[in-house]
Amino acid sequence: MLAKITDPRAPRGIRHRLTAVLGAAAVATLAGATNYRELGSVAADLPQKLLRMLGARRDPASGHFIAPGAGTLRRVLIQLDAQELDRTVGAWLRAHAACDETSWAIALDGKDLNGAWNDEGRLVLFSAMTHRAADRASVVLGQIAVPEGTTETTQVRTLLANMDITGALVTADAAHTCADTARYLVEDKNADYLLTIKGNRPFLHAAAVAVGRALIGGPPHDVIEERGHGRINRWSTWVTDINATIGLPYAARLAVIRRDVADPVGRPLSKEIAIVVTSRAGLTAADISCRTRGHWGIENLEHRPRDTIWREGDQQAYLGNGPRAVATLRNLALGLFSLHGITKIKETVQAIGRKPLRAFPLIT
Repeated sequence: MLAKITDPRAPRGIRHRLTAVLGAAAVATLAGATNYRELGSVAADLPQKLLRMLGARRDPASGHFIAPGAGTLRRVLIQLDAQELDRTVGAWLRAHAACDETSWAIALDGKDLNGAWNDEGRLVLFSAMTHRAADRASVVLGQIAVPEGTTETTQVRTLLANMDITGALVTADAAHTCADTARYLVEDKNADYLLTIKGNRPFLHAAAVAVGRALIGGPPHDVIEERGHGRINRWSTWVTDINATIGLPYAARLAVIRRDVADPVGRPLSKEIAIVVTSRAGLTAADISCRTRGHWGIENLEHRPRDTIWREGDQQAYLGNGPRAVATLRNLALGLFSLHGITKIKETVQAIGRKPLRAFPLIT
């Protein structure tokens, strides 16, 4: 997969093949390297067997394989076509994940790289990530940089333009709940949507609230309860057909989801209510509840690991395409963990850091 990436360097003077540079960077990322210096340090400690497999350069005098240094890794990642890298990695992850035309879902969400400033402002990455399920990994299919002066809402077409999402259920937060996005997903991408309705669309919100108030007068159509982290979470879901009567194109069903949080003995702590709308008529209350909670879980699947394990929010890498390229390598690492059913990410990263050969079954 990495061999398909275009080498941005001039042919003259190249000492390390691009596949070796990117391969070493990918393994170092799996081992927890958080910046260019750490990428170089981890790469320098990779065992000879792994360097040989990655296609590293061989020293003619000693016969040893030589890892690319921090300077080489930095220059290549800064110069690399980040869009091509991201597109290639996303396509490879999708090919290995279980995406089908009947039950897969994609979450759209943005992430602010707080330390990545350049002449155009702060870098915000807008990504599409599959929902995790019992038989399906959660992988990032693609991401784009949100241009300065625009928002994620205006970049849905750009993000999904070259992505085949036929049959997918696309979930997004309230910022994307608008007629243009709804039409684009259904008419142009042959997909369905599941969108949250909030006060940023006052007329739509008022219509949805009117339907929702009448709906929750009866017993919920689905209830799920989870216990953990010293509290009890209970989700109650009501659903009804609306046939686009609230003013959103192709809207077929509206649901109200109430989340009640209690302490371990059942004393109430908080209550939240969400209104969601979908264009897929066949979704049950249980389906809608599952997909909505799946979208909320993207924070734990992508954003939090990138911040807690690789400290992405604290990094000051800002030159060229470096920040976006490094973010793509982290998405690749998370995708590899998910494809192999690994949920203890920090523990696995630490284990690979102690013994890099543990990355071998992941990358092969």
